[in-house]
Amino acid sequence: MQSKIHPALQALALIFTPLLILLLINYIFSVTGKVENSNYLTATIKMSIFVIPNVLYIILYKYKLGYLGLLVALMATLTAVNSSSELEIFNSFSLYSINFLYFLFMMAVIYLAYYVVNGFKLKNVIFIIGGIIAHTLFFIGLFAINKMPLARNIIRDIMYRGFNLYLMVGLAIGIALLFFELPQAKQIQDFQDDDEDEL
Repeated sequence: MQSKIHPALQALALIFTPLLILLLINYIFSVTGKVENSNYLTATIKMSIFVIPNVLYIILYKYKLGYLGLLVALMATLTAVNSSSELEIFNSFSLYSINFLYFLFMMAVIYLAYYVVNGFKLKNVIFIIGGIIAHTLFFIGLFAINKMPLARNIIRDIMYRGFNLYLMVGLAIGIALLFFELPQAKQIQDFQDDDEDEL
């Protein structure tokens, strides 16, 4: 199915499908009383900052433009810092530096998950686990740099939010990747080629 879809349509599907899935999930949460009815659209917009930079990097790396990931990380950092009023309690320099490192780390996770590892399920699992680790470590780092106390309940809340966030984001991107043709992982392909030469 993937090869029959034009590359431009594949890229558009990879960008917009996760957002539609997250919108649907947040709407279901609002209907079932998990969040307020007026907040499902806002929640989706906030979560888009964890989707769009990641899928852009997947697209850029496929077409050998991975170096533009630095620009994507910079734009994502500016958007994340300037659009969140919850982060105003932190020092501006620490916010920009930690968020930039956060998005760069996620690009490394994406490279590992989608361009090194084979197996569709394994790719998604690695992305989700990497996202949870990134979310937890960098938010704890943000508190530490600003010398703010880190109570056990704060760490638990950071981990819980990271788990919920990347479970949904990973699911959404995983479904969208059904419409996007990823190249075969290089390491596995090279290993198979070597075996064939020996035969």
